[in-house]
Amino acid sequence: MIMNEKNTKIALIVPNNLWVCPYVLNYSNILDKKGVQYDIISWNRANKKELGIQYTKCERNRGLLGILWSYYLYSRFVKRILRAGKYDKVIVFSPQLAIFLVSYLRSHYRGRYIIDYRDLSIEQKPLLGYIFKVALQNSYANVISSPGFKKYLPTGIDYIISHNFNKDLVNQALHDKAEPYNGKNTRVLTIGALRKDMNLEVIDALGDVEGFEMSFVGKGVSENLLKDYVRNKGFKNITFTGFYKKEDEAAIIKEHTLINIVYPLIPSHISALSNRFYNSLIQKRPMIVTKNTIQGDYAEQYNRISNSRF
Repeated sequence: MIMNEKNTKIALIVPNNLWVCPYVLNYSNILDKKGVQYDIISWNRANKKELGIQYTKCERNRGLLGILWSYYLYSRFVKRILRAGKYDKVIVFSPQLAIFLVSYLRSHYRGRYIIDYRDLSIEQKPLLGYIFKVALQNSYANVISSPGFKKYLPTGIDYIISHNFNKDLVNQALHDKAEPYNGKNTRVLTIGALRKDMNLEVIDALGDVEGFEMSFVGKGVSENLLKDYVRNKGFKNITFTGFYKKEDEAAIIKEHTLINIVYPLIPSHISALSNRFYNSLIQKRPMIVTKNTIQGDYAEQYNRISNSRF
C-alpha cells in the first residue's frame, strides 16, 4: 500500500491523544522519510492540544453503551474529515474505530486501508467480532503489536507484527551502557495511561513500606480513583505528577529503580505487550510483571524474573 507516490495523501485515525499512542510514530516517521503527505486525526480525551486534527468531545458515561455512543459520534466526525480531505489511503488504529467505520471503509477504501491493533476490546463480543472480521477481510494489511493477540482474533487472516518501540531508540540502547539508579530508596514507576488494573494491589503492597517509593506519572481514566485511594489510606510514599512530555520520558524512567507492569489475569492483559515493557528494556530498568502473561513469559524465558510478593 505504501508509499512511493509523492502525491498520495494518507489519514491516520487515532482513538486517543497521541501522547498515549507512541506507536503512531512508527507510521509517521516512515511517511516523513518518504515525503508522503498525511494528516493525523486524533481524539483529544485529555484536553491537551496536539498536532493534527483533533476531536474534542469526551465520553460522559464509561459504561458500554456510553462508550459505543462516543465512538459512534467520533466515527461521524472522522467520516466528515475523510470526505473533505479526499484521502487516498487510511490507517485505522483500534478495533473500535474499524468496527464503526467498516461500512465507509468497504465502500470507499476497500484494499486501501490498514488496521493497527494494540488492545483487545469490544470486538471480543460475538456480533461486534463478526463486524470486525469483515473489516479485517477488506483491508490491505492487519497489524498487531503482540503475538499473544492471535489467540483472540479471527483465524484465516494474515497478521503483521509491529511492536510499540522506536527502532532508533532500540539501536541506541543496544550500544549504550545501563545507567544505575543511585538513589537511597527503591523507586517503582508506573508511567503512561493510568488505569486501575492491579495498581490498587501494588499500592497496598508498597504503601508506606520502608525503603520504597512509588510514582504514578501520566493521566488516565483511573487517575482520580487511585489518588483518592492513596489519600484515604494515608500513604506518604506514593506520588502523582500528572501529564508528562514524551521527550521527558527517558529521563523520568532513569530516575527510578523498577517499572511496574503488574497486570490482571484477564485476556486483554494476558495477551498484550505494553509500552512500559519496551521502555523497561530500552532504558534498562528491571520490570515487575505478572506470571502467566505474555510479558511474564518473556521475562521467565530470558531468565530475568525474580520472586516477589507480586
